[in-house]
Amino acid sequence: MGKLRFLIAVMVAKAAQIALRVIGRGSNTPGIIALKICPDALARFVLPKTVICVTGTNGKTSCSNLITTALRGWGKRVINNSEGSNMAPGLVSALVKECSLGGKTKADIAVFEVDERSSQYIYPHFTPDFIVCTNLFRDSIMRNGHSEFIFDKINDYLPEKTALVLNGDDVISGMLGKGKNNRVFFSVEGTDRSSDVCVNTVCDAIACPVCLHRLNFDFYHYHHIGHAHCSECGFALPDAKYKAVSVDFESGSFTFSDGIGEITLPIPADSLFNVYNFSAAAAVCREVGVALEELPALLTDVSSKTGRFGSFSVGNRSVFSLLFKDQNPISGSQSLAYVGRISGEKDVVLMITDPKITRGCEDISWLFDVDFDSLRSPDVKNIFIGGLRGYDVALRLSLVGVDENKIHLYPDYDELISAVCEKALQSGSLAIFFSLYSMPIANRLKAALSDSAKEGALNE
Repeated sequence: MGKLRFLIAVMVAKAAQIALRVIGRGSNTPGIIALKICPDALARFVLPKTVICVTGTNGKTSCSNLITTALRGWGKRVINNSEGSNMAPGLVSALVKECSLGGKTKADIAVFEVDERSSQYIYPHFTPDFIVCTNLFRDSIMRNGHSEFIFDKINDYLPEKTALVLNGDDVISGMLGKGKNNRVFFSVEGTDRSSDVCVNTVCDAIACPVCLHRLNFDFYHYHHIGHAHCSECGFALPDAKYKAVSVDFESGSFTFSDGIGEITLPIPADSLFNVYNFSAAAAVCREVGVALEELPALLTDVSSKTGRFGSFSVGNRSVFSLLFKDQNPISGSQSLAYVGRISGEKDVVLMITDPKITRGCEDISWLFDVDFDSLRSPDVKNIFIGGLRGYDVALRLSLVGVDENKIHLYPDYDELISAVCEKALQSGSLAIFFSLYSMPIANRLKAALSDSAKEGALNE
């Protein structure tokens, strides 16, 4: 009976995918339908020979896309859930698309991005060959609580036969699978942006996970990410097999070492996040057998294709757009740090809470964990804030010491777009920060800026 339910689920889900394709939409609806018909559908697919899952608080989308792109470039047919969600319905949708009517997948490798909270609904149904965890931080407090809570959600459901690829600079996620799983680590050596003190508002790892004495850090990269050890009990994460060394932000490259050889890889968007994402992806590729010397050609930047980061010119202005992960203070802080690295005068647009479209959130406590310090710079001339919770954002900026004369509030996004086009500087740079659900509004703003620049050129 279970097999029949599964076959019916696959057929109905495939029909739903065809219908969605006809109307030009992609979603995880086929997976939702399949799981309604056959709740254990994930356990019934005949999966590819190699299955890789990518999880973590920040970077899992970029990392899974990097791995997928690299392995496809390596000549493998890869299933990936980039078109759906990173929960069970999204995985099922991806499998339905690439399987026969009997549920046998037509691919060499599966690369699944997995929501860290969904471990209990996914890993009991199949055993991945590799699980990559990029990092663990506080995130979406109403859903995820705190980083230790998410750690337990993942750790409790790790299949013992799965090999783990872990961040050797994160003492939280680096403890996953200890004493149970085979583990390898990737790490980033100190850079000219590292510090001997934590300069961020939030540091989620202060105490030794073994003896609870205060951890000592040789250096911090950001928040609790860095090289840590305990002087009391001697705790430290194992030495990393894969290392990013000679990180040079000015040239936009770093050296990746697998302990045997070295190659040079890029740093897209001048971001340390990307050093970690590329290092994690390179480590996984090496683990599945990709030759080290092949990696530079295979690992190419995919961030601009996802819309999470972009840069372009409008008239005399340089415009940067950056995803500001809503309810995630670490992602937000690292995105805002980019402002400090933009030279010259600049304006900033913040569309980071309650985008007034599909959803909003009553919890704004996370704003007080975000580092808004870079907006105090005298080079920042105007700050345009949009959305129904814009007054909360303005309050947070005033508490950090941002000049209130810089702040312009527009609860209505149409008014915000008009104001930016009319009141923003005519030269220098413009940085647009948007949450995932306000991405359509950010795209409207970028289009309006381009149109206004064309009109200005015609009137000259």
